[in-house]
Amino acid sequence: MSDTRNIRWGIIGAGGIARQFASDIRHAQGASLTAVATRGPAKAQAFAGDQGDVTGFGSLSEMLASGRIDAAYIATPNSVHHAQALACIAAGMPVLVEKPLTANLEAALEIEAAARQAGVFVMEAMWSRYLPAMQAARKAIRDGAIGTVRRLEADLAWKVDYNPSHRLFNKAQGGGALYDLGVYPISLARWFLGEPQEVSGVWRPAPSGVDMSAELTLQYHAAEARISCGIDRDGDNRMIIEGDKGVIVLGPLFIKATGFAIYPSRAIADWAQPGGSAAPTRLRRKLLGLLPLPGVKRHAFALKGSGLEFEIEAASNAIRQGLTEEPDNPLDETIANLRMIDTVLTAPPRRN
Repeated sequence: MSDTRNIRWGIIGAGGIARQFASDIRHAQGASLTAVATRGPAKAQAFAGDQGDVTGFGSLSEMLASGRIDAAYIATPNSVHHAQALACIAAGMPVLVEKPLTANLEAALEIEAAARQAGVFVMEAMWSRYLPAMQAARKAIRDGAIGTVRRLEADLAWKVDYNPSHRLFNKAQGGGALYDLGVYPISLARWFLGEPQEVSGVWRPAPSGVDMSAELTLQYHAAEARISCGIDRDGDNRMIIEGDKGVIVLGPLFIKATGFAIYPSRAIADWAQPGGSAAPTRLRRKLLGLLPLPGVKRHAFALKGSGLEFEIEAASNAIRQGLTEEPDNPLDETIANLRMIDTVLTAPPRRN
């Protein structure tokens, strides 16, 4: 007999991503929101009051001991993921941690060791992997839709005005472009192409010392992935996967892709689905997206929520089955992604 029990979730945090999770869980099968914990009871009660039958707790420890939840979602700033994840593991509570898992590799390794020793489920909330468009694009590649993959390109960047007190520019708060943005294309590149043979990259510092932008190259036997990210500019925010028989384009914004297109060549792909957010570019994408172009196949997928519902379902299913990891997003991969970031950031910055 299959296990169909509902997984009761508690959120740690009450910011924007917490509210997005609370909204999207309504569209996830086999999951519901029953609690929220923040640093103060008033804030927790205010958040809970907006969500219906949800209990607010003034601390994580209270929520973990309440018996009201089967799993916890950490939706707090990067700098406190480590301590909160360890608290959940110590309590035997399955935990989904908003990306990045932690603000440094050492802290991530501690979480991995604790989770495996305790046999507790831990998963990084790399939600883009679970979007129907991403899943379908990977299947199309595996089915040979574009032949042998030769190149992947992904750029994720948007301009943030410099402010040393902003979390993105504050190393103590887990700031920097790679941890906040670059972790997405790094994770997705490995998800599409596997483990690279070589990783190299450069980063450029903000005045506060965090990485303001970075470029990475992942070298494979027969393919190459070029990844860029930044908080110093508005980027293409597009992912392109080139094969010897065609090209797949996701986005912009690729991390929230609601579809993908297959083009017969890179030139046609760049003409019909350019990256960027400039008004003429957006207009061109819109107009050409409505036209039937020779040799072009488009695939669209509707979202009921904002996209988090699919990772919620995946995590809930794994927890329901008694797994300690989600098979398509294991901790080994999360650690490998953070090792890549660590490899780049331990090199001297480029200042030009």
